[in-house]
Amino acid sequence: MPTGTYALLIPKSLSSSTILLDGKTVETTQIGNKRLVEQPSLLLLDDEPKQFRLTIQHAGQAGDSTPIEESILIGPLHAIMTTQNAYADYEFFMLLISILIAMFYAIVYLFHRNERLYGFGTAFFLLTSFSIMSREGMWISGSDKITLSLALLSIIMLIDFSRCLEHVSFDRFLAISRYPLYGLTVLAILLPSSVYETFEYFVWMIVLFITFFWVGLNIGWLLEKYKSGNPLELLTFTLAQLVGYIGITTSTFIVSPDQQLYANTFTIIYLLLMFLLLPIHLSTDKNKKQQVESLASQHEMSFFNAQIKPHFLYNTFGNVIALCYTSPPDAARLLSHLSTYVRFIFENGRTENEISIRQEVDMIDSYLAIEQIRFRNSFEIEKEIDESLLDCSIPPLLIQPLVENAVRHGLYRHPGQKRLTLSIQERNGMIEIYVQDTGSGFDPDLSKETSGIGICNIKNRIEHLQGATFDLNSVLRKGTTIHLRLPKQERTKNINAYDFN
Repeated sequence: MPTGTYALLIPKSLSSSTILLDGKTVETTQIGNKRLVEQPSLLLLDDEPKQFRLTIQHAGQAGDSTPIEESILIGPLHAIMTTQNAYADYEFFMLLISILIAMFYAIVYLFHRNERLYGFGTAFFLLTSFSIMSREGMWISGSDKITLSLALLSIIMLIDFSRCLEHVSFDRFLAISRYPLYGLTVLAILLPSSVYETFEYFVWMIVLFITFFWVGLNIGWLLEKYKSGNPLELLTFTLAQLVGYIGITTSTFIVSPDQQLYANTFTIIYLLLMFLLLPIHLSTDKNKKQQVESLASQHEMSFFNAQIKPHFLYNTFGNVIALCYTSPPDAARLLSHLSTYVRFIFENGRTENEISIRQEVDMIDSYLAIEQIRFRNSFEIEKEIDESLLDCSIPPLLIQPLVENAVRHGLYRHPGQKRLTLSIQERNGMIEIYVQDTGSGFDPDLSKETSGIGICNIKNRIEHLQGATFDLNSVLRKGTTIHLRLPKQERTKNINAYDFN
């Protein structure tokens, strides 16, 4: 070698090994935080040029023939330090990006409290940041077990994050794939160190398999539905997954002097693509809301005509007039219910402002009281309502049209015993609403009642609600059941039930 100061850069995986030059034990100089045992270290060589024999004795059992998979760099001291600083710069830059993106997602989550995607994104990037810090050993005195556990938890958060992007057919696969990852996280903490290296390779093989299958499903969905939807979110996410897949493969299975540099580069690109998803999702969410508002405006007149039927008003006013002669107090109560019902329809139906379930239920009570008086208590009413949900927010006029359809199209056409059941309960963080009648029912395959203005309006208005579903089941001459599933949303401010400006 030419004259000069040379050095060997010993990777941190060999920091506890014994280093010998020409058969003599030599001491190395540790780089970084000296409180940690596993840190890269330097071995300074003599200035005089010479040939030498390097021997590394593992700290494990004698006769261990495990190959060395990390590179030992040799060169001028200034070049070695420059290489090490480049790695450190990449690692710090990667950590900084991850923390900044976590902060951005957290800030957006504070302003979109009902959007779970931003919450999962915040958790994912925070766990990724902790994983980077523990892996590099600069800020957290961690171990490989902690690093792997944090990485697995971040992947679980990433799966939940992706499930909020698009409602696609393989959502169930992603939901199920989380459970083995939880189990592997527990094993990563509990397993002894003697089998940990083999276990780590096994874990990353499973992660790579899930990712490979996952990316394939995403690509298949994009090729199938790119014309009928807005695939930009999933396309960006799929590109990020491909980059991440290559990065994991590089850092786990490919041995190269620049292995860590390549892995860090792919990780940085991956984090930037994930950050790009934030403005894309915000823009997509805004466009969806604008489409819903436009659709609501187009059907506004049809919607109101479907809510207040002329014959309903005529018959109610006729009952009021008749009760004025026979029972003035009953006439006053009936007129009060009619006033509440009509006022609610006109003042709440013209806005997309959310109302409480309590307000909707009060209006439904007024409507049912009118119908009971009109038809002389010809049907029974059962209500099963969780009172803790009454102050939760829902879009206006979602439940009342379902109750009205049950009364008008189900109960009045059916002879014998008639019962209307309204159930509002909470299950798995969602509001489950059932409107059931024991009326005449219909055949969903033959009847046009499932495509009426009221039903279509409700389906269109809940499309932008995360996780909302609408199911209708009817049996001829037995009755109809409608199941409405809505996300639970706590009210952020109190608005007068009849004062929507």
